[in-house]
Parts: sequence; C-alpha cells; structure tokens
Amino acid sequence: MTRDGGPLLKVEGLRAFHTSKQGIVKAVDDVNFEIYPGDAVGLLGESGAGKTSVALAILGLFERRSRYYSTVAADGVTKKLWSQKDEARKKGLTSEDLGIDLPGTEGSVWFQGQDLLAMDEDDLRKLRGDRITYVPQGTTKSLNPSKSIGYQTGEPITSRKEKKADKEIQEMILDVLDIVDLGDMDIRKDMFPTDFSSGEDQRVLVAMSLISKPDLVIADEPTTAVDGAVRNKILDAINIARKQMGLALLMITNNSSIVAETCDKVGVMSSGRLMEFGDVTTVMKSSRHPFTRAFLMANPNMEMIRRMKEKGLRLQSIRGSPPSAVALPSGCPFNPRCSYATNICTQTVPDFREIEKDHWVFCHHSEDLPEL
Repeated sequence: MTRDGGPLLKVEGLRAFHTSKQGIVKAVDDVNFEIYPGDAVGLLGESGAGKTSVALAILGLFERRSRYYSTVAADGVTKKLWSQKDEARKKGLTSEDLGIDLPGTEGSVWFQGQDLLAMDEDDLRKLRGDRITYVPQGTTKSLNPSKSIGYQTGEPITSRKEKKADKEIQEMILDVLDIVDLGDMDIRKDMFPTDFSSGEDQRVLVAMSLISKPDLVIADEPTTAVDGAVRNKILDAINIARKQMGLALLMITNNSSIVAETCDKVGVMSSGRLMEFGDVTTVMKSSRHPFTRAFLMANPNMEMIRRMKEKGLRLQSIRGSPPSAVALPSGCPFNPRCSYATNICTQTVPDFREIEKDHWVFCHHSEDLPEL
C-alpha cells in the first residue's frame, strides 16, 4: 500500500473534555495517529478509555453532545466554563494558552486535507454520512422500528440533495445488503427491524455505512451482545466491504481478537491517552508499554493464550481500577497500577515517542521492559 499520497485521516493533539457535576472530564487527551487509504486501524482498551470519544470528536459530534447534556442540567460553573471556551475560541486561544481546562474539542483532525474541527456544521454534515460513516453499537436504539430496513439502508442517499433515480437507489440497497450477506434481500428489504435478529440488525447498520461508498468507516463495537457465529458474520461483512470497496476502517473495540482479525494497525488506549500505536503484529507480540501487556494478558486472544502457555504464564487481571477521568494521577495515568513505575512516572507526563519505525509508545521505561 502506497504512502505517497499522505494519510487519509491525521489526528493531531486531539483533546476532548466535557463537564460533569464532579468537574472537567478528560475523555481524550493529546491523541495522535494516522490512517492511510485502505488501512484498518483498531482502537483497543478498557471501557471508559476514551475510544468512542475519539470517534465522536472525529465526526464533529463530541462537542455538540457535550454542550447539549451540560445545558440540560447546567449550573453556574458549567455555564461559565462553556462561556470561557467560546471566548477563547473567538480569540484563537486554547486551554493550554490560558492554563486552564475547558470543555470541548481542541487539536486538529485532518481528513483529505481539511481540518474537521475547524469546519462549520453545514460543511461537516456534507462529509459525515457520506465520505465518513459510522456504525454505532446498540442496534435496538439505532434502527427505526417503523421503517423498513431497505428504506433505512438507502436513507444516507435519499436524504441528500443530490437526488438519484429510484431504480438506481434500489440497486445500491440490494448491493450493500448482499455484501453483508443478509440473504433474500429482494424480499427482506421490505421487512422491519423487529423481524430480524440483533446480529442481522447490526449487519443492516454496516450496510447503511457502506451505501454512500465512503472513504472511511468508523465501527464502534459492532459485535456487542451477539454470539460467536453472528460476530464472525459481522466481521466477515466488514472485511469483504474493505476488499471490494477499498475503504479505510477505524475499529473501536475492547476485544483483541477482533483487532487481530480485522486490523493492520492498533492504538491501545487508557485514561484518554494513546498508550501505544503500531503494526498489529508488533503491538500484539512485542508490546513496549506495561498497560498494553497487562491488557492483553487479561484479555488474551488465542495466539496470546498459546504463547502464555508455552512460557508458563497465567491469566491475570490488571491490578487496581482505572482512575477517575476527573482526577487523573500526575505523570503517567497508568502509574498507580503499573509494575514498572518509578518516581519519574508519578511526576512527569511521558512523551508519545517513536521507538522504532511506525511504533509509538507513551512510556518512560519502554526500553527497560523485558522481552516477551
């Protein structure tokens, strides 16, 4: 795969904070990565690590949702923080410039040469659902029970100003339903979500994300709450779509097996930070961050289980609990749970640095870790 044309998506210094009754929640803090055309990149980590917040920030939805929910139950402090944010933005200032934590998104998300975070909502809406699409988790809340799956699959096309002939739209609907292997599409497209299993509903959502022939699909836990056979069908549909359409994929999951089966690269997240990023094989077999190692050993795929058995290692959980995103520890946020932490880990935030070509790590001691 050529890299001559540059990345399709480049995330630089992404920060996404929101307000809560306890204070500012640091959902995403200084995240950096790239996705090239045709690449599949996984974001892997614990629940609450910030993976979905990264996706929502890329789509331009994080700040909109944060403002809405903070307005519903706004207090004086919350209103003041959002007011400060708006004033800072007018002056071209960031939270770092002001030395205070403010809600909203900051940094840059470059997509095909455009900074999505700097675009107005009208321009962003033209990209969202067209060039960039999203597969949400939780099908019971994502599909309209009163509309047929054929109608909903075609909605990303029919809702746009550029109208197409009905026959052409029907052909497009059948094509994407065929890619996700729904079966008997010409008949079942007129049925409703309640006539389908949760796994079939999820494949409809995948089809909806494909009908506009996007450049990038963001899939957020697409196999949540389905059994193994259905999980495999959903992943097969995504992999087939990638091969047939040449699209790029951002896969969000807490399952290392899904990353191993679908992705070329992986970023491992914890406490809003990207702890490690690199080629899937490198990160899975030769991880250089203590969190990555601990997470993989606590949630191993079959290859990891085989290697652990060969070396006489046992499954173990990550000690302690993830810190509150409102009150993160100083230094590296993983230091209270890390077996390799020293004084510098509690005092200084590590650099996210490239330790070898295309392998990035957020750790003071990556070179000191023993070989796996």
